[in-house]
Amino acid sequence: MLLEALEVVVGERHPLADAACVTPADLVPYTCWVPGIVDGSEWGAFYRELAGAFGLTVDPTGPDFGIEALLDALAGSPTLLTFVGRGTRLVGLTGRRLRRVPVVSPTPVYPWSLLWHTGNRHPGLRRLVAYVTRHPADRPADVWLPSGAPGHRALTRAADGPGGRAGTA
Repeated sequence: MLLEALEVVVGERHPLADAACVTPADLVPYTCWVPGIVDGSEWGAFYRELAGAFGLTVDPTGPDFGIEALLDALAGSPTLLTFVGRGTRLVGLTGRRLRRVPVVSPTPVYPWSLLWHTGNRHPGLRRLVAYVTRHPADRPADVWLPSGAPGHRALTRAADGPGGRAGTA
């Protein structure tokens, strides 16, 4: 399992644009726009649980026209933000006047799993599995995991989320 730390992307006019890092509590006043979330999907459940754990507003409305359209919308907004994985390469952040800001205390992480059919004989599969095994993502010390992820634990600090419904590992 690969645990990818989430960061937020904001436009340069956003109040969080100059922050070195933010906490989930810092995100509460803003709309976290994640267009195109598919009902019933694993990542839809992830964002629902993340929103519930920290009192965030995650707006899934709107079609997903791709990362370019999303970044353009963020660049022009002083209030919107979106989440990206720490390992996600985004081209043109500077030209669009966007900022990436790490989320900490705790850092939400998305649990990726690599699955394949045992009958798959693709010549690149063995190399892919070896690469993922050798290059795990950096894991922050204080992370938030959704409840179904291996390593999930109940929150222990009241400030980490309303009702203690989330988990850290």
